[in-house]
Amino acid sequence: MTFEDLELFRAVAERLSFTDAAKAVAMSQPTASRRIRAMEEELGATLIVRDSTPLSLTPFGFLFLNFADEVLQKYRALVLTADQNHSIIGTLTIATSSSPAARLVTQWMAEFLTAHPGVHVRLTEMHSAAVEEAVLRGDAEIGFMGIAPQHPDLVGFPIGDDDIVLLVPKSGPFQQLRRPLNWAQLYDAPFIVRRPGSGTRKVVEAAVKERGWPWLTRVVLEVDTAAALIDAVESGLGAGFVSRELLFRRELRRSAPCPVHDLVLVRPLYLAYHVDRVHQRPLAYQFLRYAQWKVEHGGSAT
Repeated sequence: MTFEDLELFRAVAERLSFTDAAKAVAMSQPTASRRIRAMEEELGATLIVRDSTPLSLTPFGFLFLNFADEVLQKYRALVLTADQNHSIIGTLTIATSSSPAARLVTQWMAEFLTAHPGVHVRLTEMHSAAVEEAVLRGDAEIGFMGIAPQHPDLVGFPIGDDDIVLLVPKSGPFQQLRRPLNWAQLYDAPFIVRRPGSGTRKVVEAAVKERGWPWLTRVVLEVDTAAALIDAVESGLGAGFVSRELLFRRELRRSAPCPVHDLVLVRPLYLAYHVDRVHQRPLAYQFLRYAQWKVEHGGSAT
């Protein structure tokens, strides 16, 4: 088993598709499928449930995903330490929205802290508009957002892509609808939405408006967090749009992502910083360089 095998398995776990995972790691689909089979034979356990759409992980698959994350994290931190060739100390304040926080930010933090054990991080999660405000005020030195910053004093650069998917209950009014769904079937169905300020909500609203479709008429619940939205959908209360990143480690039992005709939502995730302030704070500037290095070396959220 190689680092490449672990990267492939993580790609399958993220995308729940052999075809999409193979593209992500520059490998053919048959080769990717063969490599996963070989890993399962080596481990003596099944990692992937193949008779579901999308694919899903077995309970052992989730355990192995934690192992793969830990090994790859330590390897990348080792490479980072060799590349930077020095250590730094201090406190770094970061604000993040839910989507990048789900996996990207925590992974980057772990690698950065492993390479720089003298660093202490203060991490706060909030919606994208609040992240921008925190960075602008100086409450956070670095921000991760689901939309591009709007203020002229802030710079944002893309760090990866994020799919927004429709999560629907497996029971209730959505059960009988033909797939893929179309918007005419949805806009008067029960929905859970994020409160204003959410980057996910802004992206969905813009896409619906661009297509000339009516907005949702039956919003039964507004929630502050994506985790609350997922829990509400799992309870059968209604459907909701959510970042696929947030479903990465969730074992959904009573809901599933569902395609919507002519509504494929892919948005960039951004790292935001104050154009003048970041250069006055050595630790923030060092982390910014690290983030740029990650993106350049293929460590983004794609």
